[in-house]
Amino acid sequence: MMKHTLLAIGALLCLGVLAPAPVQAKPHADKAAQKEAKKDAKAKQPKQKGKAGAVAAVLKELTYVTDARPNLKAKQYKYMQSATWCRFCNLKMPDMVKGYPEMRKQGIEIILISADDTVEKAKAFMEKYNAPFPCVMRNSPGVDKLPSYRNAGGNLPDVFTVAADGTLLHDGSMMRGRKD
Repeated sequence: MMKHTLLAIGALLCLGVLAPAPVQAKPHADKAAQKEAKKDAKAKQPKQKGKAGAVAAVLKELTYVTDARPNLKAKQYKYMQSATWCRFCNLKMPDMVKGYPEMRKQGIEIILISADDTVEKAKAFMEKYNAPFPCVMRNSPGVDKLPSYRNAGGNLPDVFTVAADGTLLHDGSMMRGRKD
């Protein structure tokens, strides 16, 4: 008997006789419900790392190789790790110098982080290209506290783009993988 009942129920379900009435949504949800849905969606979005101005707070404390100082109100920062002996760094510097005024207008600040072993070499490198952006030594106190910066060792030139709050936007060597 049970077997016959289950077969009958199955047949009625297939035919749609026992299907529940469709639930009809309200054509327009009320405004309070819409606000609540937006609030829930916003709460589910990933939070950004860092605090507003986290990069600027560290940049204020650094010792610079040249007289150039960073724009502490920039929207983004490009940390460019570079050295005088690096062939690709020497190839990239003219482009960075040439593009700097436009980047600065867009709210992007370049910070050159020198991998050279002396301040004199770093200063000479900046003077050689008439670089208008600030330069710090890679191993000087406080550089390791720059949000989203990592000392990449042999990857030169290496560029990290970060938001003003320190959130990493791009990480990578422009010449990574080259063997020549």
